[in-house]
Amino acid sequence: MVILITLMLLLSFQALLNAFDTRSFFLAFPHLSRISWLLPTVFGPLIYLLTYYLTTGKKQLQRRDVIHFIPFFVYLLLLLPWYLQAAADKRRLLDDFEAASTNDFGWMNQFSIAWILLYLILALVQLQQYRKTLQSVHTAFNVFQLQWLRRFIYIFLLILVVSGLAFYGRKFGLPLLSDLYHYNYALVVLALYWVAGKCITQPQLFEHCQPVAEPPACEAPVKTLVFGSAGYDDTQGSAARKYAKSGLDDAATDQLTERLLQYMDNEKPYLDPTLTISSLAAALGVSRHHLSQVINARLALSFFDFINSYRIRAVQSQMLAPDARSLSLLGIAYECGFNSKATFNTSFKKFTGMTPSAYLKTQLQQG
Repeated sequence: MVILITLMLLLSFQALLNAFDTRSFFLAFPHLSRISWLLPTVFGPLIYLLTYYLTTGKKQLQRRDVIHFIPFFVYLLLLLPWYLQAAADKRRLLDDFEAASTNDFGWMNQFSIAWILLYLILALVQLQQYRKTLQSVHTAFNVFQLQWLRRFIYIFLLILVVSGLAFYGRKFGLPLLSDLYHYNYALVVLALYWVAGKCITQPQLFEHCQPVAEPPACEAPVKTLVFGSAGYDDTQGSAARKYAKSGLDDAATDQLTERLLQYMDNEKPYLDPTLTISSLAAALGVSRHHLSQVINARLALSFFDFINSYRIRAVQSQMLAPDARSLSLLGIAYECGFNSKATFNTSFKKFTGMTPSAYLKTQLQQG
């Protein structure tokens, strides 16, 4: 939360400097000049660190995190002579506004744009890696935190694109693009209001992305994360290469596969909504890595899909049972191990090609 607050405060100040980027303003407040050169070097690292700490659960910043702010300290050293000048000396240099404006579009600010872009890409990579990790370990998790974080990064990617166009538009005197320069701060303001609104109405979004399920009541339903979405690729070929050195030969793989399927049919562990690959491996008395190999390479499924396929079949069976008619479809889903309406609906449609209500209606008509 400290990272987010720091980011919001610095972005707000940067937006004000951009909004009042005029000759008269900086002549009146010369000590505020060129601060806008320095601040952008921290925006990208702060967004990346926010993503990293939300997805890893670590509570405190580490000493090694200072490496992300090396350009900030380099810029500070380079700009220190300017910052230490007297106000009168700064006004004398700023009075030539054209020359001062030319300096604003030098290598420092151009590097800052590339620096922010690099860290936004790193943040998206970190988020994607975390999502794939969750999907291979848990059968249900809070997709709303991940959705929010992805939107947060994309919003600032959009702001960077608009700011970059405005920056180069003004640098090269392109009329339509240069007009954006003094107004791109409005996007920052809107983004800050959006984040502030989320902080007030849904503070749980800013906690570590725990593998929990039921979405916040105030959040509109969105598509959950399932196997095969957002670039998750776990084909038999890639899985075979991944586990090539696992030490589990074909005979042992066949044996473990049979044990797993029998255990799923007899013990029904999928009815536990908190089931993870670690707990299932412990119940079978095998390593998590070997169990993952069987599910991914032999059965060609993610753990998420493997467990939810059993839950869907259980729902299909129970929804037509006479003693289950008093339960809602969601109630049946909860009894079969789902703990998220969004995950249930999306998984059901993925495996059957129909929504739960449409499937039930079709089965009743056929019966």
